[in-house]
Amino acid sequence: MKQGDNIRLRSDGRYEARYIKKRNEDGKIIYGYCYGQTEQEAREKREYQLNKMRTPKEMNLLILGAGLHGVDVYEIAKGLRIFNRIDFLDDDISNERAIGKWNEVEEYLDSYPMAIVAVGDEDTRKKWMERLSSLGFIIPTLVHPTAYLSEDTEIGVGAVICARATISSGVRIGKGSIVSSGATVPRRTTIPNWGYFDFDKIIHYRDSEKRGVTE
Repeated sequence: MKQGDNIRLRSDGRYEARYIKKRNEDGKIIYGYCYGQTEQEAREKREYQLNKMRTPKEMNLLILGAGLHGVDVYEIAKGLRIFNRIDFLDDDISNERAIGKWNEVEEYLDSYPMAIVAVGDEDTRKKWMERLSSLGFIIPTLVHPTAYLSEDTEIGVGAVICARATISSGVRIGKGSIVSSGATVPRRTTIPNWGYFDFDKIIHYRDSEKRGVTE
């Protein structure tokens, strides 16, 4: 039995108010649901959630990974002077920098609308950046203030360009990739998605500090 605009009476006697929460990477609508003992209660709960979505969020950033690369990413983000707060998530509970674990990330979405993965392992970066995007996080691209980029450089979402890197003309930097400190990327180089460029070549490696991340 439908009651009003996207509000229905469920078989368990509660009222359900549906609203558009977000869209996934394919553009498909993901709905949110609010419940109440009365139609008015369900409607008010839905309006509360919609108002939260309309309220501008602070420019706060979560960094997934509090190891050495995570610290580098923190310094880059801090140097840009655009984030109000920057905090870490890490599965190493002994790491004092972390405010929580990776699999708790969705709980921080309202307070930290932006997030990035800061580990060397390519598979982990790809998996978790895709997950962050599907949850509704904004994935920033971070370029250290001391890095030099040619005007025609193409940079993908979630890429990190470290201090004193030099990016020559015609370079394409894939999403989620890393250019190390002091690296010089030659003209017309293409760094693949999730790739790593160190000094004069693209390399593939597994992060020795990988934190045993779980779903």
